[in-house]
Amino acid sequence: MTDDRESLRQKMLVPVLKAIDSPGLTSTRIPGVKLYRSDDLTTAAPAIYEPNLCLILQGEKEVWLGDELLEYGELRYLLAPVALPVTCKIITASRDKPYLALSVSLDLDELTDLVIDMPRKSTTAETPTRGIAVGDADLTLITVFHRLIELLESPEDIPVVLPLIKRELLYRVLLSPLGSRLREFARVDSQAYRISKVTEILRAQYKQPLRIKELAEAAHLSESGLFQAFKAVTSMSPLQFQKQLRLNEARRIMLYEGAEASTASYKVGYESPSQFSREYSRLFGAPPRADVTRFRQSL
Repeated sequence: MTDDRESLRQKMLVPVLKAIDSPGLTSTRIPGVKLYRSDDLTTAAPAIYEPNLCLILQGEKEVWLGDELLEYGELRYLLAPVALPVTCKIITASRDKPYLALSVSLDLDELTDLVIDMPRKSTTAETPTRGIAVGDADLTLITVFHRLIELLESPEDIPVVLPLIKRELLYRVLLSPLGSRLREFARVDSQAYRISKVTEILRAQYKQPLRIKELAEAAHLSESGLFQAFKAVTSMSPLQFQKQLRLNEARRIMLYEGAEASTASYKVGYESPSQFSREYSRLFGAPPRADVTRFRQSL
């Protein structure tokens, strides 16, 4: 069984290396599928993970959600059914053997439709599950990933075959040891699902003042219930979540739009540049200008 998994991994490396011959994140011709390559180790860096399923084909990575550390390497996958601010670090990579990963976007509506078609299972209703987890990909799941990767070399098959493969991929994860966790985010009556909707509101309105009462009403929870459920899923409060959304977006604006720190801070909803600078330094380890300079010099 181990030899079969390794054989499929080796087969996947060929089209992946062909599709991404330089470091960085690459969108592929397959909608919702991205590849990432790093030839070097990286320092811990904050990021926003979109809802996705990520399989490592080569190398190792560490991901922190708050104080919780998750480590995963070759043929292990990370499941994130909800958007989350995390800190990540590549710990195994080299030019001869680069870190390589494949990510597939997750759509909760598609997931819900699939769960409806599956046999019902007993649920643990009241305590929402953490919004991120790591698992081992078994041979069946790796086989589905392999068929997905094969679409890189047969793009004419994508319109017809991709929806079938993505549905099977979700199905196999639902049958895996992480399946109950994923199922919670598909159940519209679960707190995990409600919190996923709250995170969508926060992402759409991250520039606006935080209105806990409105968020609680949207989630059909009391304000205290919202705080408890939100922290259970994301490991942080709604305010901390909003801050990380704002600061990551401000960093993107400075790096890729060339904006000054004061301009970026106003664009993401800060009224005080000094407060922005303090909170930015706490998250990224340096004031805005120094962090942007450091990042550009590392390229």
